[in-house]
Amino acid sequence: MPYAKLLDRAATLLAWPVAQTGRALGALVVLGVFGMFAVVLLRYAFGFSEAWLRELVLALNAAVFLLGASYALARDEHVRVDVLSKRFSPRTKLLVEVIGLLLVVLPFALFVLAVSYSYVATSFAIGERSNEPSGLSYLWMVKALIPTFAVLLILQALASACKLLAQWHAR
Repeated sequence: MPYAKLLDRAATLLAWPVAQTGRALGALVVLGVFGMFAVVLLRYAFGFSEAWLRELVLALNAAVFLLGASYALARDEHVRVDVLSKRFSPRTKLLVEVIGLLLVVLPFALFVLAVSYSYVATSFAIGERSNEPSGLSYLWMVKALIPTFAVLLILQALASACKLLAQWHAR
């Protein structure tokens, strides 16, 4: 099997969880919008406010942001600074992208994974819940989004690097 084809296959396998997560995020966005609408309507129209609903909307926003980061990278919709790359050849641009993924994105995601592990493990061990009496009962689940974010970002960084290397090798 040619090198480029093997890299493309690896990229597809690594990116699969990110693609599935990205598809599910659309539903979370809709739930978040309806949840925020409910919070505002209940509060200002009926003078009624529930901590669990407010916290649920915040948790949905956190999920969309954290889980959507890798999906944005996969779709090449992330923020990048292209000041110098305008002058680069297409082959050099690919190489710079790979270097950025492997030397910036990947170490960042590994750092977040390493640092968040004990934070989430402690939260899970104590069964952390909201400080609000009627708040979310499983706050540790929201915190578990942090290492999930890191894992998905690692997978997508590796998938993108494989895809770019396959393109670089094919040129």
